[in-house]
Amino acid sequence: MKYTTSLFILIFTMSLYAQQYTPVPEKVTGINKLTYNLNGKWLFNPAHKKEFWKLGATNEWKEIEVPGEWVMQGFNVEPNTRAGYFRNFNIPIDWKSKEIILRCDAIYSDAIIWINGEKLGSHLGGFTAFEFNITHLIKLGENSISIGVMSESFNDTLASATQYAAHQLGGITRKIYLFAVPEIHISELVVNTYFDDAYKNASLKVNVKIQNNSDKKYLDAKLHFTLLTPKGENIQLENSKINISEFQKGEFTFIIQNPTKWDAEHPNLYTLETKLLTGDESEVITRKIGFRQIEVIGNQVYLNGKPIKLRGANRHEVHPLRGRSLTDELWKKDAELFKKANCNYIRTSHYPPAEEFIAYCDSIGLFVELEAPFCWVGHAANIKFKDKDSLEDTLGNIFKSTLTETIEFYRNYPSIIIWSMANESAWTDQWNEIKDYINVLDPSRPKAFHDQAWGTWNNYASTTAIANIHYPGPDGPAHVKKYQRPMLFGEYTHLNTYNRREIATDPGVRDAWGRGFETMWDNMYYSTGCLGGAIWSGIDDVFYLPIGKAVGYGEWGPIDGWRREKPEYWHLKKTYSPVKIYNKNIKVPEKDEPMILQIENRYDFTNLNECSIEWTIGDEKGVLQPDIEPRNFGFAKLLHKNENLEGKMLNLKVYDSYKNLVDEYNISIGENKTPVYPHKCIGFDKLSLKIGEKQIVVFNENFEWIFDAKSGSIIKVTVDRKEVLTGGGTLMILPLTTGPCKTEHSLEVSVLNDPCTMWKADSVDAKESEEGIVVHIKGSYQEAVGSVIYIFKTNGEIVIDYQFKAKVEIDPRQIGLLYTCNREYETLNWERKGQWTAYPENHIG
Repeated sequence: MKYTTSLFILIFTMSLYAQQYTPVPEKVTGINKLTYNLNGKWLFNPAHKKEFWKLGATNEWKEIEVPGEWVMQGFNVEPNTRAGYFRNFNIPIDWKSKEIILRCDAIYSDAIIWINGEKLGSHLGGFTAFEFNITHLIKLGENSISIGVMSESFNDTLASATQYAAHQLGGITRKIYLFAVPEIHISELVVNTYFDDAYKNASLKVNVKIQNNSDKKYLDAKLHFTLLTPKGENIQLENSKINISEFQKGEFTFIIQNPTKWDAEHPNLYTLETKLLTGDESEVITRKIGFRQIEVIGNQVYLNGKPIKLRGANRHEVHPLRGRSLTDELWKKDAELFKKANCNYIRTSHYPPAEEFIAYCDSIGLFVELEAPFCWVGHAANIKFKDKDSLEDTLGNIFKSTLTETIEFYRNYPSIIIWSMANESAWTDQWNEIKDYINVLDPSRPKAFHDQAWGTWNNYASTTAIANIHYPGPDGPAHVKKYQRPMLFGEYTHLNTYNRREIATDPGVRDAWGRGFETMWDNMYYSTGCLGGAIWSGIDDVFYLPIGKAVGYGEWGPIDGWRREKPEYWHLKKTYSPVKIYNKNIKVPEKDEPMILQIENRYDFTNLNECSIEWTIGDEKGVLQPDIEPRNFGFAKLLHKNENLEGKMLNLKVYDSYKNLVDEYNISIGENKTPVYPHKCIGFDKLSLKIGEKQIVVFNENFEWIFDAKSGSIIKVTVDRKEVLTGGGTLMILPLTTGPCKTEHSLEVSVLNDPCTMWKADSVDAKESEEGIVVHIKGSYQEAVGSVIYIFKTNGEIVIDYQFKAKVEIDPRQIGLLYTCNREYETLNWERKGQWTAYPENHIG
């Protein structure tokens, strides 16, 4: 193996928009504990006294949990009011003569910070991290920190965040901590990887910036680099120990022979250790890195030289009781749930998430499109932005500074493959200039802007490398097949959400969603110009406020707020499955003949011989590992010993190389037999009809149907002298309904099951015929006029034929006749040809 190193000394320049993010060291000479966690209990006052940062907290201050939103903890802060946070902290003795950094991962949204009563600085943002060097304001031992936070700001308006969540997001919402570094320390570390033309050997480029806050020069300083493989093996980097003198910033390039690549199917992470030695002092920075390269070629996006297809979902930071301030447990759970659902891509709608979630995407294998916190800029959906000119020059500085913070903070995470500049916003010449700016800031990743690439709604002709459209409709995949740029369906196949009465009435609409979704995705998969897409959405966006009100756009995720899998989750997993087995039924093979499975491999990087297909027929089991290349079709031969296969079921479970269940199939063998009905009535050739003044009765020795002779309605139905129906035959015409796309709604949603009203029978006739017995009822409702015919056949069938003409204008979603069961019937069982051959036991489908 050969490794080469190149060093370029660059003149130090500070960007106008730069927010420095000092790498948190793994080790520093002489320090036992490098970080001081400021999470936990703080004192809080929603209406503090003037200059509280000098006075400190008094009796009227209450405890509050950090991180967290104040609204979700029961506090009320008047709009445009700066609430107060206060706490004490102790600086360890071994931090003496060190530089001390305060890092805030997110404070929403306008923050001013004081240390020991002295103003440190301020930050305007909400979803982006910031830091300050506080060395000049602190002392060893006890210190105090005060933070004034106002939820409302112009950045909040640009993010549409409060409007979106329908409550104040104010608070210290992500982790806040202190860490110590030497006076001469690494102040910036940026890692990029590039492959040669054969995508075999890689260049590891490490940009390092040194900050000297001491009054001495460092003429004998050294930088040492160490690289560990995903298995922890040390790679001997040639020229990895470098002498530096009064060095400020440089780029180091190492040639790595045939590294193990990172992709969403193989999330291989190396460990890069950078050590700075200055005299007797040393500092060690550790980074997890992935060898991967992203390119846009024609109308496709390539990773490591191979085209990718994004199977994804949008994701908000959300929890019903915590708002948009989450925990490590939730970040990990979310990544695991999306991976389990066969997603390979997350769009972080509509702001950067916590870095912990991105770290889990790195390690678990999820591509990320990381979106800047701009939503509905120049768009009528933003209720506060209607009169604001989206071309104002002052906005350009806010856009650039916020995008700079976003990119600089997250740029070392390999899972991030796309930077999204904004959501559903109006593209202008100013955005074109910003695009050029961030392309220089990070040329290694393509950019996206979520407007509409065609049509008239919100189409302002953005020019990012990746085009975008939301809700393109069923014809979308065909439309973009030969599009000039890769087309991302940034939002598509919205789950049932706003039709709240329909969902409450018939949860089956959740299951029905899966059929349209499957068709849409199949068309997207085979459309060359379609990069893929993210369903809307990933997790329900509902907040249960302590005041007893529910707000948020609604239950639009296959995962609910408590992280439970909803019916749509299985459709997501099955539709996005990268292993498609197309057999529905297999004929019984001849002796010693194998069963042939028809398989499609939709992985981008994985040969199916890396997976295991575990099969079961009765007591017989086995494993298949067919050799099928990515994005190819193939066959697998299943050899069995079972001689009696007729009517049996072949169960297949597909596992990836990490032992995750990818998919499951049940394939019938031989003839499909119709299940036996629970009631075996006999003597249907001996049907009887009794017509009275008040009742019409159709019966034999096993059953009877009793009709009201005047109205034609069912009085009751018995089978084996047991009452089955207690009424019915009423027409129902349910309209197709939706609901407002609003963020505040009652949890009490009335069901939509109103039958037609004011029935009046014109005639009720009954007679015997060659088929059996016919009961014919004519009449009208207020809403419709028509007839119902019951035909009792001698073969045991009952046919109900109804025809009605609507008397009112209606767009029907559901039409049918209602019958009332005896109250003791609580469970309905049925056999159906479902969308899939395998389901979880409790699935509604």
